Parts: sequence; C-alpha cells; structure tokens
Amino acid sequence: MSEQVFSGTLDLAGLQALIDACRQQARFSILERIDAIDFPPLQKEPINVAEWPKGRLFDEAFELRWEQIGAAYRVILAGTGDSPAPADGLSEHPLPVVTDELQAYYCWEETNARLGRTLDYRCVPGQGNVKLFVREFRDDHGRLVFWRYVKMERDGGGQ
Repeated sequence: MSEQVFSGTLDLAGLQALIDACRQQARFSILERIDAIDFPPLQKEPINVAEWPKGRLFDEAFELRWEQIGAAYRVILAGTGDSPAPADGLSEHPLPVVTDELQAYYCWEETNARLGRTLDYRCVPGQGNVKLFVREFRDDHGRLVFWRYVKMERDGGGQ
C-alpha cells in the first residue's frame, strides 16, 4: 500500500489525544527535551506531551512525530493504510516518490562518554548495540524527499 503523509498544527489536547490513540499500535518511541532524551516502552508507560516538546512514536505501519512551536505543536503522521486515523486539523500531502528503501543506522552506544549522558533504549529489549531502521523515499532523481522511522532493534552483540 502506498505511503500517506498528513501534517498540520495541533494544540496540546489534540496532540495528547492523537498520541493516546497511537500509543498501543507503536512499539518504539523517542522523546526529547532540552535536558533529556528517553526511549520509553509505550505499552507500559503513558506519554505526557506537556513534558516532551519533541518526539516520535513509530512502528512498521506508521510514524507520528511532533515538535512544539510556541504554544502549538507541528505534527506529521505518515504510514500505510494500516496507520492510525489522522486527527482533525491534519491535511494530506501527496508524496512524489519513485522508490522507497529501508536503511539501518546504528544509534549512539548507551554508555558513550562523548554524549555527556547515558542513554537507555528502554523500548528495545535484548543485548547489543541499537540500530534504527528508516524508510527513505526518493524522487526520480534519487533525491531524498521524505523519511520515516520504522523500527529499532539490537544487533545481539556485546556492548
């Protein structure tokens, strides 16, 4: 099924409702603020948007990402037909794509001293370093036009 991309601006209550609707369908999350980054297991912990001005919930079928701009939140919901229904206030944007490809990128090691903090990829069980899988969409000239996070997994190796 083809990729659908919706975007728009939501208020805090609208975004919280969308996150609550998506949370049970997503296995992975990245939450950010100026002083912290977290990777909570979504099936066990709720997300309070007021505490996290930037974040992503994702799984193979969809990605929901947001960033606070002033008092509102810029929101993008992308995925296949299996993704959650978009919220009121989000409009669809056609994606001029010729190809899409799944790429894997290694994330920072959890104890890398260069970061100045310890990361804990709590939403990714197992052992080893964490890889982030990203679906990249390119136009007919090979230019990257859109991407969305798909999943995270550990490589099974030692840290």
